[in-house]
Formats: sequence, structure tokens, C-alpha cells
Amino acid sequence: MNKGYIILSGGGNIEMSFNLDEKYFSLLKNNTKILYIPIALNRTKIGFEACYDWFSTVISNHSGEKDIDFTMLFENDEIPDFETYDSIYIGGGNTYKLLDYIYRENVGKKIIDYIKRGGIFYGGSAGAIVLGKDIRTVEEENDNDYSCFNGLNLLGGQSVICHYEETFDEKIFKSVQKINSQIIALPENSGIIIGGNIVEMAGKAFIFGENNKKQILTSKFVSNLI
Repeated sequence: MNKGYIILSGGGNIEMSFNLDEKYFSLLKNNTKILYIPIALNRTKIGFEACYDWFSTVISNHSGEKDIDFTMLFENDEIPDFETYDSIYIGGGNTYKLLDYIYRENVGKKIIDYIKRGGIFYGGSAGAIVLGKDIRTVEEENDNDYSCFNGLNLLGGQSVICHYEETFDEKIFKSVQKINSQIIALPENSGIIIGGNIVEMAGKAFIFGENNKKQILTSKFVSNLI
């Protein structure tokens, strides 16, 4: 099991992710620096002003008495030393665009090493899906003929789909067979915190096998990741 923390968020608006975000910010100490990476979104730098305002609001909703600051990393920026940050937060958008950036800029190993050294990583939607084995759970997002679909595989060989609704079940069962991987399904108001030998839930989440769908029970889920 990784030494640090992995937070997987199913996505959604500020209200939907409130409970998970509350748990995330409880892990952060005073004078925390967060590296916020919104690269999955297809925007210019000017267009990212809304992201700045949104993340500032998230922090103000949960920081309490803590002094928390953040830096935004844009697509053409020089990659900083991740070890100078107390947490890395990768938000949602196009999962294929994000994974392409991760491999093109050799960010994947940096993320893996960061978590193994005790870092706190938050993945929202696309940021969660890239941590799985295979991102073809969201094949409909591949609108630019990206050829890479192998995720960072930090979840015990399992893949991830976010914004889950029951209407997705048929699609997910087909994906399980295609990618030969169990799939973690996260609704927008849910998330999972993985750290040490502990898994903590915020809302409900499900895991799909070839012929079955089960609500995730934390004790069994831990054994799958060790």
C-alpha cells in the first residue's frame, strides 16, 4: 500500500463533493501548499480564471483556521518539484487529454513517487480515472484520436469511472470485458480516501466485475489494493 494518501472523487459541483472535500482538508496541516493542475480542461490561460475562483472557494469552505495556499500548473509551464508541495490536486475535464499530458511531460513517475513518499494526492473525475489501470472506461472522451489509454495503475489493477449513474451499468459491464479490469464506479456525490491500510468512504461507491456489481466494503477493498 502506498505511504501517502489517494483521494478519488466522483466529480460534481462544490455541494456534491462537500463531504469528501471536508475529509481531504482534514488531512492537510497549517501552512499547506497545494499544486492544482486543471490541465484536463480545454481552455486558454485566461479561461482558467474561473478555475482559480472555484478552487479558492473550495479552500475557503474547508480550510477553517488553516493557512492554505495554492499554485496552478498550466500545460506549457515548467514542471515544478512536486516535493515542495504538501498536496497535489488534479481536477476534471478530458481524461485522454490529461493522460497524454502526463506521459508527454513524464509526470506519471513524479506522481507515483510523490504518493509513495507520503504525499496527499486528490484526483477529481479525470484526475481519478488516470490513476486506474485503463481509461477506456470513458472512451467517448477520446475525441482527438489519442492512442494512449494505460493509466498509472495505482489501484490494484482496477480502473475507474466517475459521474456514475445506474444507467451506466450496461456500458460498464462491456468495459470490464474489453479492458479486462474490475471498474470502480463513483457517483458525483461520493469518493474514496485510501491511505496506509485504511480506506474511508464518502457516500456510496461500487465495483464491477465481469458478471457482478457490488457496493464497495472498505475492508475487502483494502485487501484488493495491498
